[in-house]
Amino acid sequence: MLERLREGSQGVVAKSILIVIILSFALAGVSGYLGTTSENAAVTVNGEAISQQSVEQAYQNERARLQQQYGEQFDLIASSPNFAQQVRFQATQTLITERLIAQAVAEMGLRVGDEQVKEAIRNTPDFQVDGKFDNNLYLSLLRNNNLSPSQFSENFKTDLVRIQLLETLVGSEFVLPSEVDQASKLQGQKRVARILNIKSDDFLTSEAVTPEEVEAFYADNSELYQDEEQVNIEYVLLDAASLTSEVTVSDADIQAYYEQHESDYQRQERRKVAHIFIQGDSAASKEKAEAILAEVKAGADFAELAKTKSEDVYSAKNNGELDWFERGVMDPAFDKSAFTLTSADPVSDIVKSEFGSHIIKLIEAQETETLPLSEVKSQIEVALKAEKTKELYDNLYQRLSEVAFESPDSLEEASAEVAVDIQTSGLFSVNNAPEALNDSKVLNQVFDENFRSEGLNSEVIELSDAQAIVVHIKDHKDAATKPLAEVSEQITLQLEEQKSAEAAKQFVDSLMVKLAAGESIDSELADKGISFTSPLTLARYSRDYDTQVIQRLFQLAKPEADKVTRDYVVTAQNDFALIELSEVIELDVSTANEQTKTQLTTMLERSTSEATYQALVTNLLANADIEYNVGN
Repeated sequence: MLERLREGSQGVVAKSILIVIILSFALAGVSGYLGTTSENAAVTVNGEAISQQSVEQAYQNERARLQQQYGEQFDLIASSPNFAQQVRFQATQTLITERLIAQAVAEMGLRVGDEQVKEAIRNTPDFQVDGKFDNNLYLSLLRNNNLSPSQFSENFKTDLVRIQLLETLVGSEFVLPSEVDQASKLQGQKRVARILNIKSDDFLTSEAVTPEEVEAFYADNSELYQDEEQVNIEYVLLDAASLTSEVTVSDADIQAYYEQHESDYQRQERRKVAHIFIQGDSAASKEKAEAILAEVKAGADFAELAKTKSEDVYSAKNNGELDWFERGVMDPAFDKSAFTLTSADPVSDIVKSEFGSHIIKLIEAQETETLPLSEVKSQIEVALKAEKTKELYDNLYQRLSEVAFESPDSLEEASAEVAVDIQTSGLFSVNNAPEALNDSKVLNQVFDENFRSEGLNSEVIELSDAQAIVVHIKDHKDAATKPLAEVSEQITLQLEEQKSAEAAKQFVDSLMVKLAAGESIDSELADKGISFTSPLTLARYSRDYDTQVIQRLFQLAKPEADKVTRDYVVTAQNDFALIELSEVIELDVSTANEQTKTQLTTMLERSTSEATYQALVTNLLANADIEYNVGN
């Protein structure tokens, strides 16, 4: 009950989905909106260039998303030879789509006023502290993303207009009850089938892969065997965490800080109460609460009544007592009553909350008081140390910035100025950067051709509020195709797998031909030591079988009486499964509950909205002039 009261009082306010979307666009993909020249363009969309840096940033974002999504399986997925190429292509297509949407918005003349933008920024939870806009937090976030307030405001406005367009497109979709019933019927459908699983590894051929086959495959697919562009850099990393040991805090410092910030170290007024709770708002519940209050006023023991009659089971075990709480924690009505009670008048009348009726008794009260220095000394020491460390860090940051600029040909003087050693990375590509350098701002800098050709120190790159770095290119290695000798073993394995898969497919095709002709396949199955499963009853969203098998099973036509429908699929493991559907079990839609229908309605509306949006994108793509710069 205590937890329910707290949750109710704080009135959980949902964050605006649109604002979150806008913020993600504005902070993560902002470079795509900034002007760029065609010289550094990866792709041009209707005459507007999208820079190579924008593509690289989008690639890094998508790669990070996939890594978070797949967790431990990511390394296996990323080891695929064409993984990077596929992800970079997808990132590029996403940027193209975003640019086309932005162009459509501009062509339609949609507008958002400056005051709307300011209000939206002020109301963004990511820029708030304790529910109020915090300008320092706002500026810090922008600084960490290399954005000025004017740039962010303009990008924010662009995204607000775009969301306005998308809301117009997808905000008015609806579905008919008959569509919901049909979807419910399809969703609840079950199918009975036998499955024959055929493993490709069982068809490993004794025919060796020849050197000529390896050479031919290498010649046709050399783009799969690329050593990525690599750089070796020197850098000076300024880290506030390493400066803590250089900062000391004296007792005098602590005393002075305590006196200056005394108001920050107060124990707020709080109350400890017991309550008797009666759930609901019916006439019977009101009558029950009034009867208990009459007993309390007649002198009955409050603790005993709470133990035997309160419907808050958790607190009833403790004579109705709740934990200490401060103002604003409980339901507003409960809170107001609890802080009105006094030792002279400790029991309330009936208090109505959104949960029911309460009779509250004051157990103990603590007024606001300043905590003694002895209780907060360690807390102040930590705060002071952090404050002094920040001052030292800011000072060194400024000196590093100045010296790295004044002596741009090396990092020697910058290193000496801030007493931080120069570190060397060794050669790395954009996809295997050392942890300290795996930041989009650093990678965009060190893999920028113009920066590399200048041979100068970078400006200070702010990695976070407490870390900054200056980098200098030491060595560079162009992307190049790996020599055949290095990848021949890998190609041989790939070709062996291809041959075994081809042999397995030929076997499956031969089974399908015989089955279609009504012939027996028992001898073929016996030779391979395989057999059909017993009949399985599978649901559309069953997890008991390979998803490819389930998907194909529910695509098969319903069989005629005493007959089967067959097909086969390649499974997620690159094996084969022959499916033999014998029965379709339909759901009686009259048994579907309202909650399921509501969920289906929402799902169908979302699906229709997505289809509408995709139709817009498809139309824009079909009519767009898109040019890829193959030199990038």
